[in-house]
Amino acid sequence: MRVTSTQYAKSLYEATVDKSHSEVDVLVSNFVKVLAKNGQMRLKNEILQKFEKVANLKNGIVVAEVKSCEKLNSELVDKLNSFIKVKYQAEKVVIENIIDERIGGGVIVKVGDEIFNGSITNQLRTLRRHLTK
Repeated sequence: MRVTSTQYAKSLYEATVDKSHSEVDVLVSNFVKVLAKNGQMRLKNEILQKFEKVANLKNGIVVAEVKSCEKLNSELVDKLNSFIKVKYQAEKVVIENIIDERIGGGVIVKVGDEIFNGSITNQLRTLRRHLTK
């Protein structure tokens, strides 16, 4: 039976919950040995990404990627934080601000598979589509 990266990530998370730092070190070391033994070391990066998602989900943490043409000010960060906490019923929100001058203004917020595109570029594109109809 082939074990998927998601199954590895969930197993590793469950094994490390409520463990001390030294216990986690031993578990991770043994986990790497199992990956090597099963010839699946190539999955390590994918497993780590899925592990982070599992851990965040279990701990009520939502990671939001926010693209803007300049660094977000603290007022906007607070508003986004509140909005995301309510929308996703999160205990904690981590906002990763990515600067992308191509969006012209506004923000693009990505949480998981959902994207909220409030960029000026998108608004102009939508307006152009409506005007040309």
